[in-house]
Amino acid sequence: MRIGIVGAGHAGVEAARQASSRGAHVVLFSGESVPPYFRPRVVALAFGLIEMDAMHLRPQRWYEDNGVELRLNAPVTHVDAQAMAVTAAGKEERFDALIIAAGAGPVLLPLTREFPDDAIPLWSAGASLAIRKRLGTIRRLVILGGGISGIESALYAREAELEATVVEKMDRLMPTQFGVRAAAVLTRRLQEKGIELVTGRYAVAVSRKEDGLHVMLNDGGEIRGDLILTTVGATRKLELYEQAGIKTDRGIVVNEYLQTSTAGVFACGDIAQRDHLRTATVLRAHQHGRSAGENAVAFLQGRPLAPVPEPTAPLFFKHKDVEFYSVGPVMGGTLEEKTLFDDGKTGYCSVLLDRGVLCGVQMIGGHEGFQSLVDSLGQPWQEIESRHPR
Repeated sequence: MRIGIVGAGHAGVEAARQASSRGAHVVLFSGESVPPYFRPRVVALAFGLIEMDAMHLRPQRWYEDNGVELRLNAPVTHVDAQAMAVTAAGKEERFDALIIAAGAGPVLLPLTREFPDDAIPLWSAGASLAIRKRLGTIRRLVILGGGISGIESALYAREAELEATVVEKMDRLMPTQFGVRAAAVLTRRLQEKGIELVTGRYAVAVSRKEDGLHVMLNDGGEIRGDLILTTVGATRKLELYEQAGIKTDRGIVVNEYLQTSTAGVFACGDIAQRDHLRTATVLRAHQHGRSAGENAVAFLQGRPLAPVPEPTAPLFFKHKDVEFYSVGPVMGGTLEEKTLFDDGKTGYCSVLLDRGVLCGVQMIGGHEGFQSLVDSLGQPWQEIESRHPR
């Protein structure tokens, strides 16, 4: 059995591990020059807090010992789903099954194309190292995007004694994880660390002048900086797979077994779409990769495929000065937010209820009781309160 895997992120490496452990010979294609790495650490790498060798998902020797051919600098340029063929680095190879774990890439703002050395999408190890080279020469950092990577970057920038400004297009930070009240507490905490926060506005242009970069906002405002980081979202490149005749929507469409519309071709991780696209998490990528590897081998052996669960994937963030946790929806529809704790300054905890059933948790400033609430998702709130009175 030969299985080709397109993409060497968390999902791709785990798929390779599972397939190779079941007797398959695996070829793992990566478009990057470095071995597969733990992507959430790219911010720490950018600010010099860790080195590249601390990022690796597996030691180099592991691939050799486990029958996985790791092809670095081998971006896939063509897929023939009917022939089970992949073209990378100018060479076509055929397989018995394919797993597409190509992940997602950063949304590229026009200004990143105009100023490629000064406006860098914080996404990959290569981008992190490029940022790292610049940090010793700058004083002011502008971060476009108020999600977790933007916040983490701002905190590390302040530790490096840089001025840091975060610009978030929505009306609050982390709008897909926190409601208005939780975001307000987080905002106060970050402002206490000396981070300038600009919400409800976005960058429309950049110019370079004698005193540095000038970022123009949609309301006519202007922010000065020496380097711009962008963390404004993810996008999936689907053209290769559309051309191969594989059904796509906002991602590659898969069923409950992670099968695509083409028999023998599976997709997993960020690029896979079952009912809708989900926020990327390491937990989900790991689960997807494991199941895709198992099911690809089962397909080739003529065995039944196993349905793939969608794991609950909480958000965890802990910095020495700031921590926050979230799971589930933010607000909307019939949801009711019930505040459990709010000190008006730096601590907040609330639960989201859907007709009395726990469906989400938002917590700023600590994590006491968070896991217990996560474990109770889907249960009536009255029962949870009776077990854990506050």
